[in-house]
Amino acid sequence: MIAEARRLLEASPFVPFMVRTSDGREYQVPTADHAKLNPRGTYLIVFFDDDSHATISGLHLVAVIEKVAA
Repeated sequence: MIAEARRLLEASPFVPFMVRTSDGREYQVPTADHAKLNPRGTYLIVFFDDDSHATISGLHLVAVIEKVAA
């Protein structure tokens, strides 16, 4: 799943996506600036507009879902 998140973060043009974790939590990534992979690709950080963030271990990333245009 980390490879899929990397592909979407590097896509041009960027397409918003959502990530789902093993405990069922879902995090929206509306822009490429809202997420970052660590250099080794072992975890993903999702940033929120209120200056908080979630750090997700690659082991707990179970789905990466592209948003489809309505």
